[in-house]
Amino acid sequence: MNNNNGQKLAGKVAVVTGGSRGIGAAITKRLAADGASVAFTYAKGADAAASVVKEIERDGGKAIAIQADAATMPARPFRNRSRRRPWRRWIA
Repeated sequence: MNNNNGQKLAGKVAVVTGGSRGIGAAITKRLAADGASVAFTYAKGADAAASVVKEIERDGGKAIAIQADAATMPARPFRNRSRRRPWRRWIA
């Protein structure tokens, strides 16, 4: 028997980067409305993030906001030490 009340994403977890404002907030809310538990990041604007979490929880969903700025990651997080075999950097 399926008890997900017609929610397509019941029992799933979604991760959204930049989910506190604009399109990201809309996507976050839609995923939660479809039954997913949602974790989303925000760079600044803790009040906006808290507002999205409260709205999702008010509607019966689960959400968590995580302050993290994805734009600050280096473009190449791994150095390629082997020119002849670049795939080696991905295996231990």
